[in-house]
Amino acid sequence: MISLSKDFDLLTLTATELQGFLERKEITSELLVDLCLSQIQKHNREGMMLNAIIATVPKDQALEAARKLDEERAQKGPRGPMHGIPIIVKDTLCSPTLGVDTTCGSFALKGAKAKKNAAVLDALLRAGMIILAKTNLSEFGGMKQALMTGGWSAVGGQTQSPYVRGGVQPNCTFLGHSTPAGSSAGSAAGVAAGFAPVSIGTESDGSLVQPATRASLYGMKATLHTLDTFGIQPISPEFDSAGGMAKTVEDLAKTMDLLQEGKDYTSHLTSFFKGLRLGFVDPELWKAADFVVEPNKDFDVQNLAAMNAAISKIRDAGARVVQPVKLVTLEETMEEGGEDIDELMDHDFKVSLKEYLSNFENPSNVYGLEDLIDYNKEHADLELPPEHPNQDVLIGALNSNMTDQQCKERLAITRHRATSAIKKSLAENEIDVILGPADSRIASVAAAAGFPVATVPLGLADFNGRAFGMLLISPENTEAKMFEVMSAWEATLGLGNHLQCS
Repeated sequence: MISLSKDFDLLTLTATELQGFLERKEITSELLVDLCLSQIQKHNREGMMLNAIIATVPKDQALEAARKLDEERAQKGPRGPMHGIPIIVKDTLCSPTLGVDTTCGSFALKGAKAKKNAAVLDALLRAGMIILAKTNLSEFGGMKQALMTGGWSAVGGQTQSPYVRGGVQPNCTFLGHSTPAGSSAGSAAGVAAGFAPVSIGTESDGSLVQPATRASLYGMKATLHTLDTFGIQPISPEFDSAGGMAKTVEDLAKTMDLLQEGKDYTSHLTSFFKGLRLGFVDPELWKAADFVVEPNKDFDVQNLAAMNAAISKIRDAGARVVQPVKLVTLEETMEEGGEDIDELMDHDFKVSLKEYLSNFENPSNVYGLEDLIDYNKEHADLELPPEHPNQDVLIGALNSNMTDQQCKERLAITRHRATSAIKKSLAENEIDVILGPADSRIASVAAAAGFPVATVPLGLADFNGRAFGMLLISPENTEAKMFEVMSAWEATLGLGNHLQCS
């Protein structure tokens, strides 16, 4: 009989620490899975009522997978550093072998059966990870309704942040201070609440890093086209990627190593700033628009003070710091023949969604965008409730009049303007990474360029407890450098998961 120590707390324990417990035989993966599933049962629909999980893998199946991995560990040793570790994944990853639906938050896919797992899911399973649950999200990755509250879906309801006192407020903006942000809201809230030590989210434009920020986690969206996105609900192949969320940089690095096969980001966790070259944008120029995050002067003062304090510590720790640095705005990427990335995504979504849905056998006969729109109209009581009554983004994507050639040309201009301007700023300032407020559109600029983007925690708002942080952007395939910065951030500033509820 295993007796757990008093310091065994799912809210704070990391995947690396849990691996230590497993190696010392102080716990089994089977017991760990049982504890995590109990935490989900305690706080998903009850307790904190987070609505972070849409569906859990059948308990018997999850426990059996854990038992087999325990036996394998005893007989052969672990497959790697994530062997026997639980994980939760966004409910856009096809998962037929798990015995749970993949709904993308929509009743239109409830009961639909995918024919093949998402490639990312299989990579996790090969590494010996135990997938516990599918997480809630902004329905169809936010592609249903303009300004839809972050983390809401018809199937999952409204995801709540475990940090925010009082939950999502009725008068908030769609990514307002009380929201968990989106679209990968459940993946973030679930890790913060101890449902699993790490999670997988996806992102086209901010959908991973912003929820990770709101959960005081470290998160990263990988460089475009550097991981296999088969079986992940798409928006556009020219913007879609995936990544991990974790309480520590080490856990995030180990997760990203699995997603981007052949990488070894853990070897870049240097934990010091000396020799690193960083630029910070002017935070006054990179605030969220009022319709995105409602203004709060007290929060702005606290956020700015926390940024300045962090910059001072980073400079004292030996980094080269340049502030402010120029970062191209999203509006500037649209000039001289460029295009709003939302319009480019709308054009691609119709074809991309049809390809994705072809991997399903669906009793609702929803196999394309027009089918989905019709389904929502016919089931308005489920899909178009009073608080989210329309599907204007879906309709706009269906009616996009941009031709394939126009999209290709405008994307090329937009991407060139974004990549060249970012690299020019890095070169002129002799820096490697640019940082700025996480609520800003820095993630959108990264999306326009196809560059990786990551988030680091900075603090908790005095007025409602929401977590806030900063985003990092750097050129394609420079995730290793980002991990150097993130590990130094964690070691120097000591910031991360603060949750104390149980």
